Amino acid sequence: MEFVWQSGEGIAFEADCPVCADSGPHRPVLVIPGAGPGQTDWTIVQCPSCESRFSTDRRGADYTPEAHPDGPLLEFYLEQNAGIRPMLEPLGWAEAGPGRRMLEIGGGFGFASDFVQVSLGWTAKGYDPSGLAALGRSYLGLDIVLDYWTEETPLAEPFDVAYASEVIEHIPEPSGFLASVRRAVGETGVAVLTTPNGAALNPNTTPGILAPIATPGLHLTLFSAMGLERALRSTGFRHVRVEERGDTLHALASNAELPAKRQLDSQLYRNYLCQRADTPGLAPVLLSGLRYRLFKELVNAGESAAALTQFVLIADDIRRRFGLDVSRSAALRPLKDYGDAQEWLRHYPAHLAGLLYYRAILANNLEADPVAAVRYTAAAILAGRGLRLALQNAGMDDGETERLSAHAIILNLVATACAGGDTAPLLAAVERGNPATGLLIPAEARRSLRRFLRRDLRAMGHPDMLWRVGMTNIVGDEVTLLAAPLCQDFVVDKIGAWEAIATASDAAAVLDTFRAIWCMPGADTAPASIRHARKLILIRLVQLGAFQEADDLFDGWDSPDLADDEPVATALAIVAEARQR
Repeated sequence: MEFVWQSGEGIAFEADCPVCADSGPHRPVLVIPGAGPGQTDWTIVQCPSCESRFSTDRRGADYTPEAHPDGPLLEFYLEQNAGIRPMLEPLGWAEAGPGRRMLEIGGGFGFASDFVQVSLGWTAKGYDPSGLAALGRSYLGLDIVLDYWTEETPLAEPFDVAYASEVIEHIPEPSGFLASVRRAVGETGVAVLTTPNGAALNPNTTPGILAPIATPGLHLTLFSAMGLERALRSTGFRHVRVEERGDTLHALASNAELPAKRQLDSQLYRNYLCQRADTPGLAPVLLSGLRYRLFKELVNAGESAAALTQFVLIADDIRRRFGLDVSRSAALRPLKDYGDAQEWLRHYPAHLAGLLYYRAILANNLEADPVAAVRYTAAAILAGRGLRLALQNAGMDDGETERLSAHAIILNLVATACAGGDTAPLLAAVERGNPATGLLIPAEARRSLRRFLRRDLRAMGHPDMLWRVGMTNIVGDEVTLLAAPLCQDFVVDKIGAWEAIATASDAAAVLDTFRAIWCMPGADTAPASIRHARKLILIRLVQLGAFQEADDLFDGWDSPDLADDEPVATALAIVAEARQR
């Protein structure tokens, strides 16, 4: 998918803004060639009044049962793409208790409805004509009417909550949709909406986020925060709260006082995932997706033992379904590339990149096995690359996989340093690489990679920091360099300076080595490396019998805390004894 950003000098579009009714003219901001219906160009313009963006083609898509994803693309949704936690975050304020009723409009599979029923004890009813909703009704036993919710839909009594997540951007005439939502909640209920943040449609947004926001042919209106608030107030809501959450807008609206802000209870969410995953007879792909999301939450919560238990279950399932062994880092190998999204998803689980990344965190933090962390992160980034290349060929992308790959490359380099490997070639290759090719790591993540590696190694007091964060003229392919630990034994790269100190034949050679370290570029930003050099130099001078030089250096450094290190303390004791003789 090609994004052609407009300078504002193109032909302006004159029509009423679907958000605020401003007649324009509206300047074009983006053209996506051939991405519209019938391979027409998809043009998005921006309203000068409310700053919302909207497509010039206002035809809505087909959401009837025949248009739902099936096969591998359905598995992609259930295993990876359905952002269940982001769906539930706007409901963090909701209290458990019987008697509450929620209407979910356009909820697709119905995860939000399922959560409020399973975890809060509410009653939920859904309206969605799609085949995905039919599957949710079947798989989860939900009360979903396979039809649109409109102003004419029968309403016996208002609902306590009307919830529409990632729906309004699909509607050709949003004002009518909001009027139907306003009707659903009456005078005391709360309308809850999420929608892509129109302000995120800009050239600085990464491809993994940009493609899902734009979604040509489906996303017709991309609200600004100001535009969404205006639209809700114009509908008749007296109390409105719109929040920007990165690339998403969260909105609450009611004629009664709005509930206080509250974050989603992470334990409640984990309990929901656990309870649902224990449901007998779940479809394997749904069970896989629930277990992966639970695994991810457990890792983030620091519940490592429970996380490993989930990982074993997921790894066994992957072995049965795909013949792929992810249980041991030593068994990991680079994956075969498939340019077709459905073909890739037939061979690998959709959540593979995230699964391997979070397993790498456990290897690094819990098991203190940096080599395993190197291999898991390498496999995670390569799996994410393969998935995203295949999705991009289908005009899609996955923002979470993009984000986790950017985190994984940092962990990969930190773990490589901790295992004694050479980080310089891969670090340089990623810094110089093209964000649109290779590992598909965004430009900003590439620019900040060295800074983050320096930060983490400094926080660890890593003695090799000066060399592991240093610049290199080595030129290499980032994909090949990253894949190397999956194709061969991990290579330990000894620091030549440490070897030079340990093998120096006299005091002069020791001091020359120290001067060379002290004069290296970046030495002033690597205190752990300088401290380690001082320690090794003191010890080597004492081994060589250069007691006076060792004593003078220790006094001149004015670092008495060096003596807290046992080998240094032993060396200084030998110096003191020699002075007495």
